[in-house]
Amino acid sequence: MFQLEDLAEVVRDLQKRGVDAIHEFVYCPHGCLEGMDVGEDFFPLWELNLPENQEFVAQRDFAAIKARRSPDWSVEPPKHS
Repeated sequence: MFQLEDLAEVVRDLQKRGVDAIHEFVYCPHGCLEGMDVGEDFFPLWELNLPENQEFVAQRDFAAIKARRSPDWSVEPPKHS
């Protein structure tokens, strides 16, 4: 299981395993978001940390995480009412 406390280390591990991953910071209207690019897709840390994505993260199944996104998905975390 990945420990996401140090995302840069997670990315280095993925790179060693042949995954096209880059530690990234994306600037958006509400600040800066840490995450990683896998291929051409950005996965923000908040999304990787969702309980429902933990198994996919452990399996390195980023396509499954992307498939869970709603049509109105945004790089910014959802607002909770």
